Amino acid sequence: MSGGRMPSPDFDSTRYERPNKDWICGNACDGCPCRIGPSPSGECRASSECSPVLDVKPSEKKGTWRCTRPKEWGGPCEAGPLPDGSCCRVLTKCQPRRSLRSRRGLVTRAVVAATAGFLLIGFGGSWREGFINPAPLSKAHSGPGFARLAETHGGGQGCVNCHQDIHTGLTGIVSSAIAAAGDSLAASKLAAPHPKDFSRIDQTCISCHQSATFHQANVVGHVSCSVCHKEHAGQKGLLPVAESHCASCHGAADKMAASAEKSRTLPASLFEPRVADGAVLHPRSRTAEGYTRLITSFILDHPEFEAVRAQSRDGNTIKFNHRVHLEGDVPMVNGKKLECASCHQPDAPGVFMQRVSFERNCRACHSLNFDENNPGLEVPHAGPAQVRAFLRSLPTQYADFAARELKMNRQSENREFVARQMENLRSRSLSGENLERAVFFADGRFGDAAAIAGLAGPGRAKFAGCAYCHEVTPKGEAPPLISPAQVPDRWMANARFNHAQHVSMSCLQCHAANLSEKSSDVIMPSKQSCTECHSPKGGVRFDCSACHIYHNRPQEAPPPAFRAAPKP
Repeated sequence: MSGGRMPSPDFDSTRYERPNKDWICGNACDGCPCRIGPSPSGECRASSECSPVLDVKPSEKKGTWRCTRPKEWGGPCEAGPLPDGSCCRVLTKCQPRRSLRSRRGLVTRAVVAATAGFLLIGFGGSWREGFINPAPLSKAHSGPGFARLAETHGGGQGCVNCHQDIHTGLTGIVSSAIAAAGDSLAASKLAAPHPKDFSRIDQTCISCHQSATFHQANVVGHVSCSVCHKEHAGQKGLLPVAESHCASCHGAADKMAASAEKSRTLPASLFEPRVADGAVLHPRSRTAEGYTRLITSFILDHPEFEAVRAQSRDGNTIKFNHRVHLEGDVPMVNGKKLECASCHQPDAPGVFMQRVSFERNCRACHSLNFDENNPGLEVPHAGPAQVRAFLRSLPTQYADFAARELKMNRQSENREFVARQMENLRSRSLSGENLERAVFFADGRFGDAAAIAGLAGPGRAKFAGCAYCHEVTPKGEAPPLISPAQVPDRWMANARFNHAQHVSMSCLQCHAANLSEKSSDVIMPSKQSCTECHSPKGGVRFDCSACHIYHNRPQEAPPPAFRAAPKP
């Protein structure tokens, strides 16, 4: 035995009891097993205690039989061999027993056979779907509504809606499992829109979920849908995407470097956020390589929000002072002091806020009345061409007002009223040209402009001219240009927020509107204000998918129809 330990000098290889044998001598329990032991098939091979040897001396012809029983078995027997050379001590055959190893093997094979049979029955019977279903499906993937949707995409009933190989029996199930095992994370297989070896389950996912691609266009490592979206977790819905899944890429320097490199070869339109058509977005300063900073956790190394970090300015041309409206001596509306909810109303789902409009939110306090003698006659809140047309038809407007509001239906009375009002305007040096200039450019002819904010007594604020709130640019003989209001509907287009889930909080906890005096102020919350709740200490979830929209729009889809808010 080269390099090994030599056996003891008294070691007898013929008596070595090998534990890998399937049978042992039946006399082993009495401490006297035979030397040869059972055959591989379990038959006793005992015959006698020794095999006598014939010793023939040179001077003898017949010789003498000698006993060969070894010393450890008692040595040569006293009686010696029989005359015919056979051993005088014949052994009684025993009943060999199975070894522990053999018994364990039988139990193991029996269990395997029973399990295989049970699985064959389970997979092959009519109760197969219930047998292989690990837990109830989420509401999104169950119920009659989903069944009808699956029917339109060529699905069937039950599991076959998503697991289309189930109808092929055990063979199809096993082939699907083999195809998915170990390869679902292979980027080379999943990078193409429809790769040849794409996971079977993913093919059914994209048959319904066609409105989104895997991720941003510069992603370099695609994974199977089921890697992040865990089904069969109960009716509450899909399990949230684990933060570790996101960090596996966003926390890996090599993957982020590759993503940045890929970004340089792609058109910017592929990175436009998914928003509702017509939504106004705050202009973003997206870098050429995209958002490829290493991030492993919102609490640890997530950067400050872009709108705060970049010290963005609101490019909306409307002149507005939040502090004055919240803390100034503003008259009460319907007996209530102004608060955020006075103007900012949630939309139907309660997720976002509706756009603020003059008719719904401002007209109650801010009058458009240019003639204090006739408070019911107001300049239309419309485009400059409509406003000019109104002012150049004032006699007709006064006549209609007298008939409608003052009930002056006699022609003579009506004409007298119109003449008196026009004379009043002329007495205030408000010729047609001057009146138009005062209405558009707020030159003070209608009173102190500060009164527009409601700081000078009760009642509706006086009209001070369009330019007090709007950006108005003269255009010579043409009507002036009034810059349209562009209030952003979304400030963080790649994130999601639900106001309805934060109704227990005061608006000012996140939006410091009471400190804002300029329209250009971006009153968005900072990361610190969010981590007060969204952290282990605050007890509110802070994983990536809680705030971020994961999927991007398909690369072949047209860019979204949104409007960019003006830059300041």
